Amino acid sequence: MVDVCWGVPAKVLSVNGQIATVDLGGVRREVLVGFEGISPGQLVMIHAGIAIGSMTLEDFIVNVTIYRDLIEEELINSGVTETAARKRANEEMNKLLRSFGIEKSIEELQNLPGTEEE
Repeated sequence: MVDVCWGVPAKVLSVNGQIATVDLGGVRREVLVGFEGISPGQLVMIHAGIAIGSMTLEDFIVNVTIYRDLIEEELINSGVTETAARKRANEEMNKLLRSFGIEKSIEELQNLPGTEEE
């Protein structure tokens, strides 16, 4: 068995010393700043209440795609058809993207150069 740490992407709203207020898809939280150069508007990875690093848009898209795939799999396992599960998972991720100020859909973002799924 492999232990895996789970990080959550967030958008920095403000920074006050070693505390940052972040948006986690519509939920605001204060987190500790664990790296230098953090600034409002930046996408960051949060783990255990600490901003552990910055993320590029490409990193963010990869993470959102993983979350979308997990939601889709869970819906299929609960009896939802594959097509309906993909549609619902995409809708959820598109709401998340909009909450981060990203107006493109997950489908559009996956087609950007450098963000292709392997």
